[in-house]
Amino acid sequence: MENRLPSIVLWAFGLVLTLWGLYSMNRAFKKNKTKNNLIQLLLTGEASGIGQFISGIVTIAVGFVVLYFQNK
Repeated sequence: MENRLPSIVLWAFGLVLTLWGLYSMNRAFKKNKTKNNLIQLLLTGEASGIGQFISGIVTIAVGFVVLYFQNK
């Protein structure tokens, strides 16, 4: 269990980042009642949730890589 702790922490942190990114993106979409897409969000500068979402996914992937190399 001790050798899996870093990967579990990374997964948990990645999950929090991913969920917070989804929440931020949904809040940005609800604030603008017009029809939005990802490109419009990036161009208007209201894309803070996208970075958190992508960072969360990358953090979860790094957790899998850490677990893989610890078990080798």
